[in-house]
Amino acid sequence: MAEGLCEPRRSLARRISLHVAVVTLVTSIVQLLVVVVTNLLDYDHLALDHVRREVQWMSRGIKPAPGGPTFELPRGMSHYGNADGGAYAFRVLDRRGRVIASKQSALLESVSPWQPASGEEMPGFWFRKLDESRRFYFAGGERFRLGDTDVLIEVATKGDPAGIHRWIVAYETLEDIWLPILPFTLLIPLATLFSVRRALNFLARAAQQADRVDPVNPGRTIDFADIPTEAAPFALAINRLLQRVSALVQSYRVFMGSAAHELRTPLACILMEIEKIDDARARLLEKDVVAMSESVNRLLTLVRLQGVEPPDLVDVDVGAIVWDTVESLRELASAHGHQVNLHLQEAQTVRGDPFAIREAIRNLVENAVKHTPAGTPVSVTVGSGCTITVEDGGPGLPTQIWSRLFQPFQKGSPSTEGAGLGLTIVQRAVDLHRGSIEVGRSRLGGAMFLVRLA
Repeated sequence: MAEGLCEPRRSLARRISLHVAVVTLVTSIVQLLVVVVTNLLDYDHLALDHVRREVQWMSRGIKPAPGGPTFELPRGMSHYGNADGGAYAFRVLDRRGRVIASKQSALLESVSPWQPASGEEMPGFWFRKLDESRRFYFAGGERFRLGDTDVLIEVATKGDPAGIHRWIVAYETLEDIWLPILPFTLLIPLATLFSVRRALNFLARAAQQADRVDPVNPGRTIDFADIPTEAAPFALAINRLLQRVSALVQSYRVFMGSAAHELRTPLACILMEIEKIDDARARLLEKDVVAMSESVNRLLTLVRLQGVEPPDLVDVDVGAIVWDTVESLRELASAHGHQVNLHLQEAQTVRGDPFAIREAIRNLVENAVKHTPAGTPVSVTVGSGCTITVEDGGPGLPTQIWSRLFQPFQKGSPSTEGAGLGLTIVQRAVDLHRGSIEVGRSRLGGAMFLVRLA
């Protein structure tokens, strides 16, 4: 399950944005179809647009000249000259009524409202149906300003066999609907992605709180004050789970502590009685009882370091703690044939728990003394940045077991003595100080443990 969580996953914000983009695109297409159908069915509006578009496109062919404006039929208007040309007419007039260019001019002369000879002003726009009973039978015109003069462009169609009205619908839809909608179609998914990511920030804050929650502290839960209503059940379930885990861990701590306390006194009594027996077999039994007592003491230490309430932190002289701890272990080191070399490079002060730091150093030095051959060197160094390095000249530890050394009841080798709680105590002490511990190869040839206190 943990491996599955580490696999790449799709972003929720991207997933929502993709759905919004699809919905937006489908909505835009539906709206486009509705507009196209509406324009096709609204004949009167389509006829007026047809005239306006035709004269606008045709106005691109008018050029000023010394003798008066000239005209050339623009590209894309071949329907005035191909096989369907008989159904279309146009003419271009200047202010004096002179025909600059035309096609089937007689049709427009008979329906145009402007007669130059009458002295009337050139109309700005006109439109007239040629046959009320038939579609796309109409004519119209519009005035354009060209330099210091005006020109009137008039067009007519009888049935529009070339289907120009379909292009009119396409252009009108593109300019009036699609162009305004298209930017929003692209912008809405991006805005949704940004908005959703901001809206989901509460999950990142909750994750940060969850990382800081200590399961052994039942009073600490995740604050979901700003959580949306939809996520509230999930949030409450997480807090209930934390409470159950906390209760379970607390019960485990109480059980471990009680069991260790109950075993401590009987073991001490047994050891006292065994010491009175003058027999070689009693010495072997005494050795086993001593090992059991050490395991119980380590278990009690671990329970204390994993207590429900955090310890009271004070200013600790790291060098003094390390020196005192090493001095207390010199007799043990000498009994195992070791000389512990202490190097205090810098005076270091940290805000921490003296008991936890002392236990961490004691367990690291004891491991180096007990689990390396007699006569090999052991070195303890207090360096800059509140670092404590414990090294030995033993055979070292296989790299494949480094990651699990700090787990309870895990030992560097199955043949070594002890219950495998020493490095767990070290890890807990380091965690209390928000520090870190690294395992590596010592310059002396054996194992190296580097403790860094925050």
